Amino acid sequence: MLAQYLKFFINGGTIGVVAWGLQWLIYNEMGGNSGKEYSIAAALTYAPLVGINFMIQRKWIFNNSGVFFRFAMANFAIMIFVSLSSPLCRTVIDNIFGSPWGDRFGFVGASLIGSIPSFFITRIWVFGVRKL
Repeated sequence: MLAQYLKFFINGGTIGVVAWGLQWLIYNEMGGNSGKEYSIAAALTYAPLVGINFMIQRKWIFNNSGVFFRFAMANFAIMIFVSLSSPLCRTVIDNIFGSPWGDRFGFVGASLIGSIPSFFITRIWVFGVRKL
């Protein structure tokens, strides 16, 4: 399980960097000045990466045929969590470090927090891996 989590973390980090850049681009294209725009940009960021992520996790991380519908539903649930918690993380980071750090790292913080339940949901419910 530790090896799977390490691969999951590496994959998530790589996709996370891509998502971070895409989210930042979308947020700025939308005008980039509110929590609502930040949440929308976070949600739109997930859409193109779900299919790629499923293939990587199926072949490299869990080496098991999963159910894409379940994967999409699990990602949708995590997307909602990250989208709703991104503005909170943005505010907390701004309060600690000042503006504009919240804009830059709020999504990252929410994504890191969401990665823990995401791993277990994906591992058990999507790919059916229950052994340690």
